[in-house]
Amino acid sequence: MAFKAEKKFVQYNALKPIPRLADRPVAVDLFAGAGGLSEGFHQAGFFVVLAIEKDNQAAATYAYNHCRWKSAHRSQVLNSDIAKLDFAAIADQLRRGLGRAPDVVFGGPPCQGFSRSNMMTRNMSNPANNLAEHFVRAVRDLQPRLAVLENVADVESFNEGQYVASLRQAFLAIKYRVEHRILNAVDFGVPQRRRRIFLVAARDGLTMEFPEPMIVNGTRVTVWDAVSDLPSLQNGNLVDALPYRENKGLSPYQVALRTRTNGIVRNNTVTRNSDLVVQRYAYIPQGGNWENIPDELMTNYRDKSRCHQWIYLRLREDEPSVAITHFRKSMLIHPRENRGLSVREAARIQSFPDHYVFQGSLGSQQQQVANAVPPLLAKAVARRVRQSLGL
Repeated sequence: MAFKAEKKFVQYNALKPIPRLADRPVAVDLFAGAGGLSEGFHQAGFFVVLAIEKDNQAAATYAYNHCRWKSAHRSQVLNSDIAKLDFAAIADQLRRGLGRAPDVVFGGPPCQGFSRSNMMTRNMSNPANNLAEHFVRAVRDLQPRLAVLENVADVESFNEGQYVASLRQAFLAIKYRVEHRILNAVDFGVPQRRRRIFLVAARDGLTMEFPEPMIVNGTRVTVWDAVSDLPSLQNGNLVDALPYRENKGLSPYQVALRTRTNGIVRNNTVTRNSDLVVQRYAYIPQGGNWENIPDELMTNYRDKSRCHQWIYLRLREDEPSVAITHFRKSMLIHPRENRGLSVREAARIQSFPDHYVFQGSLGSQQQQVANAVPPLLAKAVARRVRQSLGL
């Protein structure tokens, strides 16, 4: 059955009146997805007055988590194509409501066109590579003091560095100076090795100090630190809401993320794999992958040696995870159980708090989690943004 966005929460075509918020820094989120960047900025004290997201299921997730709380200051989300929006008109509406321009515009244009995992379309003709132009256009019209553009680390080397150089020139043309840094989520308390590039464009002489790693030669959060208290599940579980697993020794990470749930956690759904796939899982130790599967169980692969190293990867419980991509397609395996990851387990590894509920079909939820910026990484960046703004 096709998913229907919750119109109760999603405004499709028009902004509601904008409240005045003299006491809080204000931000706008472009290419918002499920809201990982917004969640991090929210945790750092920003009010995200407006988010824009084209995908209706991701927009519904954003709205459920950022737009429904009983507050005059709740966010709004436009379920719209950014390429079709008049940002000059939106800027006028924001100024009438806020009495000023937003302090920050941030966002992560879709990254499929840059990632090395997508070599077939990793070139300048990929339409995804032009979406940053609309980000620059939005910044030109909205006139924030700072803009933060996030993407995969491969952007830095894409087209021999010319893509970042062209972005820098585009921002200079509208009087913004750009600095950039690659950050790894694992250095900021996220149980995942995930490298992302952050480009910060500033005007009015502002400078941006990027966050330094919070964990230096210390113990990083592991997969088991993240998920050991979540429900024990079967292959293909369809029960969304379940009680936590009995666990007397919660990790500090688990304590921090178990918020506003009253003992019940949601998004425990798991893709149902075939009996053959589950049989393959049984041969794979923690840290192992497709290479551990007997050849007689892989006969449907023309050449299994061409599989990516992350295919059929069973996560090690004593280390941070590899980067969470679409974990159904890559067949990431639970450390101890012969099944794929649940949406909640992947969200935990991404550092989403447990009260953050994902909407839409199972496949869409999996993609939303995979696409998201880890909120704890976003929070570290947002704190530095506030310092740069003097707020």
